[in-house]
Amino acid sequence: MEAKEFSEKALLFFAKSKYADLFGVALVITIAIASGYLSTNLAKYVDWGPITNFIPLGVISVINVGISMMSTRLTGRLSNIGNVLGIINTALSGAIDYILGNKAAIITYPVTFIVYTFAIRRWQNSERGKAMEPPTGAKGQLIISSIVVGSFAFSLAANYIGYGGQTSFLFWITTAVFGLSLSANILNALKLTMQWQFWFVYNVVQCMKALTQGNFANVGKYIFYIINSVAALLLWTRNGTAAKGTVAVA
Repeated sequence: MEAKEFSEKALLFFAKSKYADLFGVALVITIAIASGYLSTNLAKYVDWGPITNFIPLGVISVINVGISMMSTRLTGRLSNIGNVLGIINTALSGAIDYILGNKAAIITYPVTFIVYTFAIRRWQNSERGKAMEPPTGAKGQLIISSIVVGSFAFSLAANYIGYGGQTSFLFWITTAVFGLSLSANILNALKLTMQWQFWFVYNVVQCMKALTQGNFANVGKYIFYIINSVAALLLWTRNGTAAKGTVAVA
């Protein structure tokens, strides 16, 4: 067996494997616990009265990273359940980030929530297990370019407001990361295979960020996500695109 054929079979196995699902979830939950998520105390950030101490923000945060992993894994297998989990993850992540001080979250996360809502509907009205035909020609290039430019412009504006006009290194990293994720999420909502190329770049940037911060646990997590991006890209490409006019539950 040639090396290329072997690597493709290994990646396809990885994309479909429930064992990889379990490993991925175990990996991110272990990293979250090791990073101290479990001990996150809501009362440190807000005062909602007597109920505050009874809301397990740490536990919710840890569970949420598992939801995020399964959303990515199932979306990679062209399952619309991945989008449903994605919208849950977005709601929880937005609330947690805002509570922890990310003021831009009140702008950025609702947009991602709306995109996921569209994704669920779009996938429901498409052929199961197949991507949609991408836009082609000059019009197609204009559509994709508009999505990417619009995503980065929105990310720049939202983070500029969120950071109070202070353009630090973290500001630019956050802007780039959200621009990439929003581009990929919109392409996912359109059920286009090219989203995985954006997720690949997104995860590489996140991995480099973790590496420069010396956060080697997160480096491991993003290496997993990088492999998953490549595997999902291969699976989506192999499955092909739906014939025009075909409608089925996704």
